[in-house]
Formats: sequence, C-alpha cells, structure tokens
Amino acid sequence: MPTPPTGSAVHPMRAATASLACELAQGLSMATHLVGSVFATASAAPGRLLSGSTTEPVLLVHGLGANNSCFGRMERHLHREGYTVYAANYSCVGADIATCGTHLARQAAWLRDETGSLSASVVAHSLGGLVLRWAMAHTWMRDWVELAVTLGSPHQGTPAARLAPSALPGFGRIIQELRPGDTDRPFDECLRGTARWVAIGADHDWVVPAKYARLPGSENVRNVTVPLGGHLTLPNSSHCWQIILEELAAAEQRKAVTPAAS
Repeated sequence: MPTPPTGSAVHPMRAATASLACELAQGLSMATHLVGSVFATASAAPGRLLSGSTTEPVLLVHGLGANNSCFGRMERHLHREGYTVYAANYSCVGADIATCGTHLARQAAWLRDETGSLSASVVAHSLGGLVLRWAMAHTWMRDWVELAVTLGSPHQGTPAARLAPSALPGFGRIIQELRPGDTDRPFDECLRGTARWVAIGADHDWVVPAKYARLPGSENVRNVTVPLGGHLTLPNSSHCWQIILEELAAAEQRKAVTPAAS
C-alpha cells in the first residue's frame, strides 16, 4: 500500500477526521449542485480544451451531480506538464449510464477531429468511470482510448446508492444502476481490449469505498488505493496526479517501442 511522502507523517485518526470534514463541505456543495440541476436544463455546457505540446489529448470525465470544474486543478497541472487536456461536460438529469455514454462518445468524436489524434487517454471521476466503460464497450471509443484511469468509480456499485430513493427527481434511473448487485453491468468486454485500465480508490472514501472502486483482475488492469483523501478530493490528490503522470509517460513509451516491435 502506498505511504505518505517522506517527512509528512499523518496520524490515521487526524487524516480520517480531516478527510471527513472536507468530504462534508464538498458534499454540501455537490448536493446544492444536484438540486439545482433538477431545475436546470438537461443540456450541459460546452467542454473546455487546453492545447499543449502533445497532439494526443487527455480527456477528463466528471461524475454525478458535478461538472468539469471538479477537474480545474488537475487540468492546469496536466497542461503545465505539456499535455493537451479536454474537460468534458455532460448532464445526468433524467438519464441513465447509456445516455451519458452516448453523449461522451459524441464529445470524444469532436475532440478527435479537433486534435487529429488517433488515440487518447482518459481520466474519469466517480460515475464518469462507468460512463467511460459503457462508451468503450458500445462505441468507437474502444479503439481510440489507450489509457483509462478511474478515480473512485463504483465499478462494484456503491452502498451509498441504497440510501437515495429510486424516485429522486432527475436521478432515480442512474442511482438504480449504482446499487451493488441490483443491476448487471455488461460493460466488462471493454476490459478485454487493448486499453490499459488503472482504477484508483481512497482509504477514506465514504461514498465509494476502495473495495467497490476496484476492477476485476486482468493483465491490463491496475488497482491502486491511495492512503489519503476521500471521494470528492480524489481529482485534487497529489497521489493521483503522480500515478496519472506515471501512467501517461508509460503509455508514451509503449507507443514509442511499438513500431520497432512490429
């Protein structure tokens, strides 16, 4: 299991308390956004593209009740490292995972045409990981995405979804799909493709506990649990940024040696 950086020893109880406080604060903000979304239009605002020195883009996919602002710090960090970054937006209001996945595939098609890139990497938070899995199982994206990183995504469902009523205005359909064992997730064929999957969970995630954020074991799957942070703070976690940058660099190295091996 990863450990905190040298010189930054953190007492487990203090870390858990700080994480819970941060989750509650951000949770209130997200709840406000959820309520507002019910009364807002079902269409999402346009995504945000930051062009870098790389042609191959990094596509960022947010989760339930959020928008691309949750990736503000991460996208700036990746852009400073030279990456072309696109933070997508989609609406979950009145939708299911398939509807969101279809919308994501349309945005990805625009991004492909805009950058001219034959491949891409994706970082998805929470529900965004399931939306990505659907899109890669059912659309052209399965042949385009080379690296897929999920942050606190309920790959095994989440017990938290059982606390929300199925009739929750605007979100009942999608919450039903997030309950453990209540709905089959026929997306697993995307895990048998050529893309590398990295599933990151957090020790102090109260929304999607780390064991629910794991993907089935496979040679192209890496499961990681970071020691600090919670569900809503994963996109801003320095541990996550480090893992993502390492995986992006490894993906570039694999592409560099592929022509020589063929």
